[in-house]
Amino acid sequence: MHLHNFDPFAPFYDYDYRHYSDDIQLVVDLAQDAGETALELGCGTGRVLIPLAATGCRVTGVDSSPALLALAQRKAEQAGITARLRLMEDDLRTFSAAEADFDFAFCVSNTLMHLTTQADQLAALRSAHRHLRPGGRLLIDLFNPDIPYLTTIAGVQVLADRWTDNERDATVLKWVVRQVDVAEQMQETIFVYESVFANGRTERVVLPFDLRFLWPSEGELLLEKAGFRLEAVWGDFDGNPYTSDSERLIFLACK
Repeated sequence: MHLHNFDPFAPFYDYDYRHYSDDIQLVVDLAQDAGETALELGCGTGRVLIPLAATGCRVTGVDSSPALLALAQRKAEQAGITARLRLMEDDLRTFSAAEADFDFAFCVSNTLMHLTTQADQLAALRSAHRHLRPGGRLLIDLFNPDIPYLTTIAGVQVLADRWTDNERDATVLKWVVRQVDVAEQMQETIFVYESVFANGRTERVVLPFDLRFLWPSEGELLLEKAGFRLEAVWGDFDGNPYTSDSERLIFLACK
């Protein structure tokens, strides 16, 4: 498969997620309930990993992007939690951490969907299974594939966000265009970040990527095939049951 290069997202990543913390409390609660160690598959700039480490948990984050990991390291140093944090630049399908007995593992913000074949998604789940202790738990957070909605927005360019980047002295407009292929379970996405600098110069960064969405029953089967026992399927971060109207598709499984 072609793995996307997410390094170009680095200047925009934390702005994209600046208002989003919906998943953090659930991750913290599950991690504390499971034990003292946690593993994140696809940790990005440490949006979830760093507040988790701040609670006293010892955490390892794996990501394929050195630029995003560099930001995570900087933020961890600023937060004073580097002693409880380990960052690894590696492939989610094949990585091997020194520890193989984590109490808890998690993969949030649709990250599993960036692996765009069923075989690669299964490989990542098997990697998580390999690194958990017996009885360890895994949380997978995905968007719920609302096909009528995805079809309605297909091909429409939307101004999704706007912010001021003081570090770069620029106003940034974020445009999004999506297409959906239901047969392939694929959402093709293009993010366009348009920076307008104080001197009038403009700069456009175009970042295309694909997401392979999962149906609930497929997710359950993949987890079972990876060696997990499914504990729950939720439709939100409050633990409410999954329904066709749910915004999220969240799996909790146990090794």
